[in-house]
Amino acid sequence: MRSRIKWGDLVIIAAVLLLAAGVAAALALGQGGGQLYAEVWREDTLVERVQLTGETDRTIDLDGHNVIVLAGRTARMQSADCRDQVCVRTGTLTRAGQAAVCLPNRVVLKLVGDTGEIDAIVS
Repeated sequence: MRSRIKWGDLVIIAAVLLLAAGVAAALALGQGGGQLYAEVWREDTLVERVQLTGETDRTIDLDGHNVIVLAGRTARMQSADCRDQVCVRTGTLTRAGQAAVCLPNRVVLKLVGDTGEIDAIVS
């Protein structure tokens, strides 16, 4: 038995691909809307909050223990003097909600979005 692709099969495949491309485009356009901020926390204290724009180019040095690089709308922990280097290996943060945490030095780098929408209310 030989299986052959028929005209109807091609139409279904094309429809599924177009639908997938439309969903991917909608998700990509929905994420870039609001303002994005990088927050640097050290021992439960907010050290700095920087708005990330396309022109952002900044390095934050925390007494030589951690070095944070803000470039464009991204942030990353460039270096740390801790042994495990988990915070450095986290990589580049690009979306609100992502974080890089250095537990030995008690430093947190997180991205926060300012979309103006209420996500949840807890009482």
